[in-house]
Amino acid sequence: MNATKTILDWKNVVWLSLVSYGVYMVLWLVIDDEIWQDSDQFSAVEVAVDFCICALFVGLSLFYSRTVLRMLPLRNKPYMRLLLMACVLFLLNNAMAYAMTVVCDTIWGDESNELFRMQGIYSYGMIATFVSCIYSNAFYLETYMRAEDEKRRLEIALLKEQEVALQSQLDALKSQIDTHFMFNNFSILAELIEEDRALAGKFLANLSKVYRYIIQNMKRHKVPVGEEIAFLDAYLYLIEMRYGKAVVVRIENDVRLADGSIPPACLQLLVENAIKHNRHSVEQPLHIDIRREGDHISVCNLVAPLLSAAEPSTGIGQKNIAERYALLSDRQMIVSFTSRTYVVKLPILEN
Repeated sequence: MNATKTILDWKNVVWLSLVSYGVYMVLWLVIDDEIWQDSDQFSAVEVAVDFCICALFVGLSLFYSRTVLRMLPLRNKPYMRLLLMACVLFLLNNAMAYAMTVVCDTIWGDESNELFRMQGIYSYGMIATFVSCIYSNAFYLETYMRAEDEKRRLEIALLKEQEVALQSQLDALKSQIDTHFMFNNFSILAELIEEDRALAGKFLANLSKVYRYIIQNMKRHKVPVGEEIAFLDAYLYLIEMRYGKAVVVRIENDVRLADGSIPPACLQLLVENAIKHNRHSVEQPLHIDIRREGDHISVCNLVAPLLSAAEPSTGIGQKNIAERYALLSDRQMIVSFTSRTYVVKLPILEN
């Protein structure tokens, strides 16, 4: 709105009036050869009157332009607005020229032609329409392009802010995984040190390899499914050392061959949760199946609630996965459970 108000600035009216009057004089000199021989045609009074009439038409044209640009619809179709504005200016200036001739004839009669050069009033109106329309169109298009540039600049700035915020959120979630992973495995290591020091040494050696791998992959928001499975295999080695045949994890070959990617350490977190919240023994092992279901990878285990009261679940692992998927995609993980099974399905994302 502030930009369109400057169209009617008095400086614009003056210089556009000079341009319009200059165009009118050139056309008049080209059309009427006798003007070159009759210097009386250029009396100071007539020139002043002609210029004032021309300035009146220019000022009205700019006023019409500002009003039309404010009131016309089609804001998303600027060229259609400009075409409609030109048509409206043409009609209004012709109506103004007609009204002016009628008023002059009514007041001065036959003398009006000598005072105002009546045959030129319509010419003033058309030339003023032409000049002011070009100026208004150029002014509007410049304003429109500046607004679009500013809009794009703000959109880019917003995207950058969102990217920074997204990066910060993902980094925070990844730090949760590091802490969650290490505390749980240190807890297992502490138990192993009391039970079997040799096994604890092997566990620690493999834990360092797995932790190095998870740090390297935490630099990315998504990892190929094949890399996630390779990490899970290394993690399952630790699980086998700790629980032996009490935990059995089966990974279908279709999962190993799957294209696409998932957030890092998701499968490891789901396996860890299943082990933590279900009882397992060599006599009654906990079975965890990882298989491909369409464009999802499902982690399924039979529900075997712990007999003794366990510490309440913090929900960090599963909540972390859900939040990372929400930041990276509009696809969500699916959780379904019955009295017998607990299934979590992870969408496979594009690489």
